[in-house]
Amino acid sequence: MGASFALVLPGLGLLLAMTALWRLGVALHRRAGTGTETAGESYVLSGAFGLLALLMAFAFSLAIGRYETRRLLVIEEANAIGTMATRLALLEDRQRAPLASELAHYAKTRAAVGRNALDDAWQAAHAASARECGTFGDALFAALRSMPPDTRGPVLVSAYNAMCDITTERHAARSARLPTEVLALLALYCCACTALLGFTTGRADWRSGISSVLFFALLAAAYVTILDLDSPRSGAIIVPQEELDTVAQSLR
Repeated sequence: MGASFALVLPGLGLLLAMTALWRLGVALHRRAGTGTETAGESYVLSGAFGLLALLMAFAFSLAIGRYETRRLLVIEEANAIGTMATRLALLEDRQRAPLASELAHYAKTRAAVGRNALDDAWQAAHAASARECGTFGDALFAALRSMPPDTRGPVLVSAYNAMCDITTERHAARSARLPTEVLALLALYCCACTALLGFTTGRADWRSGISSVLFFALLAAAYVTILDLDSPRSGAIIVPQEELDTVAQSLR
């Protein structure tokens, strides 16, 4: 709830800023004593809002693309752990049992890592899971060294490498965020366009006021949605972890 409210605050601030700047633009229009909107001003206003739409779409596309990447990586990690569990069946029971137990605990740890909303807790959980992956690898390699060389070794090592590599990919994907400069520029451009709208039209009657504020609210909602998509585990839009949870439960 707190994380969701923290995402709403920038949207409310942006809405208030756009409304205030729109009113400032109207006041400047009246102070300048200009008449009705000219064709040239209409072209400038249309161009400004057209560029704003382009910037908003570009930022939204980047945010939703990164969200989809994070979601697919969860599925890939669940598949990698499931593959590792399946290939452990190639070992004898005395070798497989302890490895299967360690893998089940590792799967449970990885499922918990993705549910951490706070970055500090997530980093600590990720580091702990990396150590567990190393411990599992040591046990796996010890078991392989005690066996005569055969085709099972490369198959198991390949599955282990894939399982560990995907954790690095997920860590990088969650760390990747939209640059702060891009988000700040988008907010600044929203404010500049609303000020230009007020200065160009110079209208502040109740009808134009209601329609303008509703339009500003839509812009603020789009901006908050971009922030939400860019935050993997906070807000209303979170990356689902069901696939990893299912794998972890199946290995108990």
